[in-house]
Amino acid sequence: MTRLITFDLDNTLWDVEPVIVRADQAMFHWFEDRFPGFNQAFDQAALFKLKQQLLEDSSELRADISRLRVEVYRIALQDFGLPKEEASVVAQTAFDYFHEWRQKVDLYPGTKKVLWQLANHYRLAVITNGNADVFHPDVGLSDSFEFAVRADKEGIAKPNADIFLKTAKLAGVDVNNLIHVGDNVHDDVNGINQVGGRSIWFNRHGARRWQDKWPSRPDAEVHSLEELPEVIADMIAKN
Repeated sequence: MTRLITFDLDNTLWDVEPVIVRADQAMFHWFEDRFPGFNQAFDQAALFKLKQQLLEDSSELRADISRLRVEVYRIALQDFGLPKEEASVVAQTAFDYFHEWRQKVDLYPGTKKVLWQLANHYRLAVITNGNADVFHPDVGLSDSFEFAVRADKEGIAKPNADIFLKTAKLAGVDVNNLIHVGDNVHDDVNGINQVGGRSIWFNRHGARRWQDKWPSRPDAEVHSLEELPEVIADMIAKN
């Protein structure tokens, strides 16, 4: 029986916060060099406010954080004084620069070793709501994953059942044969549980306690990625 092990990315294979901090800092310098005064007119608080307004106005953008960021830049640049068409072009160029920095992740210790070990026994894929690219050289995981399903490319995001069903269809397996690993209780654990797959909650260092108010329990919980090969083998043996 073919088993597909799917992985979330942000805060599962790396800590996303420092990645975004570095990328935003790079964008500060990018705008400062090209549009002096832009950062003063649109600091992080102002850009965040624009983002929230866009999310309130368009449910589609919730599943496409790439387009959301482009739109934030576009509106800010237009408000800054750029003509509409120029603002659109510059916004996309700015996003492309941000996206390159978005790939500069620091993998959790042991990530590559664990993935290589798992890839020798199972098929591996990605299901992510983020816009990191595991096939980008800076991420460096192209030899571990067969394919990736990204919310910003599909227009659907976890915990929507369709993104898990699409992943199973792409792999040519029944969704019941998916084992999904992720840190987010709602998006990852509840998402895969609702379609009949199996869930592994990545609770790094055991820093969080399970709360009864959360919708559904995981099939397994790990505190480090190094636990995965044994836990997955045990789950499959008991199935």
